[in-house]
Amino acid sequence: MKRLSLALVIIVVFALVEIIGGWLSGSLALLADAGHMVTDAAALGLALSAQWLARRPASLRFPFGFKRAQVLAAFVNGLVLLLIVCVLVFEAFGRFSSPTEIDTRLMLTVACIGLVANLAAFVILHPDARHDVNIRGAMLHVAADIFGSAAAIASALVIMATGWFAIDAVLTLAVCLLIVRSAVPLIQDTANVLLQAAPPGLDLDEVREAITAQPGVLDANGIKAWQLTPGDNLITVHVVVSAGSLHDATLRSVKGVLRDQFGLTQSTVQIEVEPAPGPHQRWAETSTIHEPAE
Repeated sequence: MKRLSLALVIIVVFALVEIIGGWLSGSLALLADAGHMVTDAAALGLALSAQWLARRPASLRFPFGFKRAQVLAAFVNGLVLLLIVCVLVFEAFGRFSSPTEIDTRLMLTVACIGLVANLAAFVILHPDARHDVNIRGAMLHVAADIFGSAAAIASALVIMATGWFAIDAVLTLAVCLLIVRSAVPLIQDTANVLLQAAPPGLDLDEVREAITAQPGVLDANGIKAWQLTPGDNLITVHVVVSAGSLHDATLRSVKGVLRDQFGLTQSTVQIEVEPAPGPHQRWAETSTIHEPAE
């Protein structure tokens, strides 16, 4: 939360600088970067709120707590990035037909300041981005801003050297492509979590084979695996055992396989006993053994 708070302060201050500088200079690339920095500030604020929610304890109404708030925040951040791209592309194509005079010296100065600010925010967020999808989403906003500032600098230098004002729109479109490349994977990853898709890389057929290979296990069905947050995986499974098997030993064996072979430390296993054969046997005996998640 300290990293997010510091990055938020930096982005807010320099977003105001770029808005003023972009308006005074007339640069679309600079205004695009300034507008994106404003959304960065909103994204960082959202990420900060999600981090605070994720720390709240679980309750009867929310048995998993609020950990998934960070996933929701990252998903929203990705959608906002795509919305920004649509606006910038529209403005860029408008500039091709009617180029605008630009104060390149002011544009260059402000873009350099913005680049330094974005690099500082990126360095602050980067250490935690690998393990936290919420911070990753916020960092992608900042990363896109780094490219935006670099594009604005390049645009100013080209205009100063050649007088070709259309480069401002060209580089804006290049930044849009980079933003899309970052936003789409983020949206896909977080959407999979929110839709409770199976964890990536987990083959449920392999899970079933590993369970049925345990002594006394006849079948495994009703297997459902999902992610609470990226890397925080859960699974439920019904295990059919023979009538003479030791249920407690089978339960420990199955949970051990899930933990050791597949890294699934949070599992719910229901033991179902195969009915003994006979003409009057109508119902299968079902025994559910509850064991705390390991």
